[in-house]
Amino acid sequence: MTQTFRDEIVRQCLRDLGEHFRTMDLSQHADMLAGHPEQSSHTQYNAWVGKYLSQQCPHVRRAEARSNARGALWRNRLSRCSPPSPAPVHHDDAPATMGMNGAAIDLGPQNPRDKPFTARMRRHQSWYRSAVLRLPAGTGPQPQSSRILGNMLQANDAQLGRNFLTPEIHEVARARLRHGGRSVEPFRLLHNMLSSQPMCFNLFGPLVHDAALATRLLQCIPSLQVERVLSIQLEHAPEPAREYLADGTSFDAFIEYQHRDGRRAFVGIETKLTEPFSQNVHDTPAYRRWMSGPTSPWRREAEASASAIAHNQLWRDHLLAVALRDHPAQRYAHGALVLVRHPLDQSCASIVAGYERLLTEGDETFIDQPLDQLIESWQAAIANDRHHPWIASFRQRYLALDQSEEAL
Repeated sequence: MTQTFRDEIVRQCLRDLGEHFRTMDLSQHADMLAGHPEQSSHTQYNAWVGKYLSQQCPHVRRAEARSNARGALWRNRLSRCSPPSPAPVHHDDAPATMGMNGAAIDLGPQNPRDKPFTARMRRHQSWYRSAVLRLPAGTGPQPQSSRILGNMLQANDAQLGRNFLTPEIHEVARARLRHGGRSVEPFRLLHNMLSSQPMCFNLFGPLVHDAALATRLLQCIPSLQVERVLSIQLEHAPEPAREYLADGTSFDAFIEYQHRDGRRAFVGIETKLTEPFSQNVHDTPAYRRWMSGPTSPWRREAEASASAIAHNQLWRDHLLAVALRDHPAQRYAHGALVLVRHPLDQSCASIVAGYERLLTEGDETFIDQPLDQLIESWQAAIANDRHHPWIASFRQRYLALDQSEEAL
């Protein structure tokens, strides 16, 4: 027998979810749990929600035959995350396929020169644009480009913020663009769905104006020992640059916090999606200054190889964190660089493994953080509150590659 749920609550929760969602995305929504306290405590609760969706909800349709650990995949016509848009433009060199719901999915042109991981992610972002956002492909990857690519947004959609998971994240991005600075690239941020820059905003944007949420989520990285977050900035470099590395190195995200020992600390964050690390070699006296301190995280024998091309950019990012921590002003008692990388990027994983061999045993100033592990811990931390749809959307866009494979 199908369990009865309050239809108005179900409909409201469905509006919060994306165009595609799993059964548990709905069943574990904070409003569902709060509105159905008796049902939600039962061991069959998730199964009841699945049956209710199948039998009582005309606005959703099962999108696939198979289920995973979070239940069946559903198509959601009540979603306000993906308002109706013009039908995707068909490209002769990228024929449209049919999604599980019978709607056309137009991936748009891909890049035949992509390496396997980049090709897979470009395809997934192209699928997300067409199947989830229901938008036509745009041109890129540069503002002057005339080439259509499946992972690019058209100008109007880009200006409307469709590269961001929520309107709030879009507003954070707009505010950062108004602030200016060479580290923010407007076209890349607004148009390119494959870029790590919008991914960084989609990941950390909701934390910018919510210190309580930021504290809860940063505490999921135990080695940081976060007591409470004080501030968050996106695309940030300490100034004046001459007092640090005397170059343009910056953090994708910068978070100040109170350490559990009561002192001020920070974490600088570098995010990587598909872009390779810079292949330019930079090495200056300003860099070497920060390698020779008494609390340097690098092994002595690493001095000659630290600037190697394979990990030169990662070394510079790490140097910036050390320079900020060891600055004579002594603003921070603790500091670290966190690299957030996609778990399927084996090239990045290999570079990280090689770089870590240059560091002293027990070093805590560099933290390798695979994206899937971070999202898994964040999802558990906010499983029953209003932020769950944001995390579910982030997972769908960047990690749930099975959805694009199943649909095509």
